Amino acid sequence: MDWVKLGGRVYDVNITELKESFNILYSDNTGRTLGVGAPLVLDPYGTFFGHTVTFEAKQGKQSEFDELYDMLSYPRIEGIQVEIVHGQSTISYSAYVSSGSRDLIRIDDKNGKVYWRSFQANFIAIEAQVVP
Repeated sequence: MDWVKLGGRVYDVNITELKESFNILYSDNTGRTLGVGAPLVLDPYGTFFGHTVTFEAKQGKQSEFDELYDMLSYPRIEGIQVEIVHGQSTISYSAYVSSGSRDLIRIDDKNGKVYWRSFQANFIAIEAQVVP
């Protein structure tokens, strides 16, 4: 099974760290009432799962690693389809990438190559995956 697929493609890179998070977003109708004990009225939009993934180049596959970095760092009007590990299977959702960063290993002047250690990207769901 492919545990991380981005835009319908599995990139030939190593995944060294994967973190899953969730946010439950509530509408402006959520708030305390004037009733005894000031109970809270909740009005959830839904649960949004997101992921932070750290990618690393495989030996001899620096160009594939660079291609993935370039694809994710390109600004978009529409989201990227993400299929990624969730529980014991995968979840699929449209996401935007909010930020990313990568670490330099070295610059090899002899062969004109730049080597990167890893980069991390944050995937944020565009729509709630779980709704009330």
